[in-house]
Amino acid sequence: PGRQHGGPLPALPWKLFLPPVLVSLVGGVVFYVVIVELSFRLDDIGVTSTATIGAVSAVVSVATAVMAFVFGRLARFGPAVLVPVAFTLCGAGHIGMGLAGSLPLVAVSAVVAALGNGLILPSLLVWALSRLSFAQRGRGTGVWTSALFIGQFVCPLVVLAISAATGGLDGALVVLGLVA
Repeated sequence: PGRQHGGPLPALPWKLFLPPVLVSLVGGVVFYVVIVELSFRLDDIGVTSTATIGAVSAVVSVATAVMAFVFGRLARFGPAVLVPVAFTLCGAGHIGMGLAGSLPLVAVSAVVAALGNGLILPSLLVWALSRLSFAQRGRGTGVWTSALFIGQFVCPLVVLAISAATGGLDGALVVLGLVA
C-alpha cells in the first residue's frame, strides 16, 4: 500500500540500499568507459577513418541495446547472478580493448563490453530497488540515478588519472577491466 496523503515518507533502509548504490557508482564508471573511450582507443591503434569509428561505435551501441532487450528473459536469474556477469563482460571487454592492437580485436572486445553494458544497468536497478518498499522506490530511483550519473561524470577523469599512472589509455582500460 502507498502512503496516505500528508503522511511522512518511510525512511530509506540505508544499510540495505547503500551497497547497490555504491556498486552502481562504480557501474556508472564502467558503463561509460566504452562510450567515452572507444574512439580514442581506435585512434591509438591507427584507425583514423571517421566512417570506421562511427560504424564500430554503432555496432557497439546495437550490442548494448540487444542485451538490454534480452534482460527481460534473463531477469529470472536475479541480480546475484546478473550483476557479476555484467561486470565480468564489461571487464573482459575493457581488458581486450586495452590489449588489442588491431581493429577487429578492439571491435570484438568493445562488443563484449557493450553486452555487459546492456545487462549492467537493469541488473543494478533491480538489485537496488528490490530492497525498497513501493513507497520508497521513487526516492530510491532518484538516489540510484544520481549514483549512476556521478559515475558517468567521473569516468573520463578516472580514465585520465589511470592513463597517467599506467602510461596510456591501453593500460587504463586493462586496470578498469580488472576492477570490473
